[in-house]
Amino acid sequence: MIKSYFRKRKHIREVQKYLDMLMIDNVNLSIQASRFGWTEDLQNQITNSALLIRKYQRRLRLLRF
Repeated sequence: MIKSYFRKRKHIREVQKYLDMLMIDNVNLSIQASRFGWTEDLQNQITNSALLIRKYQRRLRLLRF
């Protein structure tokens, strides 16, 4: 019981770290795009990053139950 609890907490921590990294990366990409212009590749990368953020936010919400 305790072992599974710690395993779950560790997994939640790892997912939260990955989510934080994705959010920071998305902000950096937006800043880069505003400075150097919006390219098709950059727009696709930001869109994919935003979809991943939504995915991991949902996963984190489910894990916390």
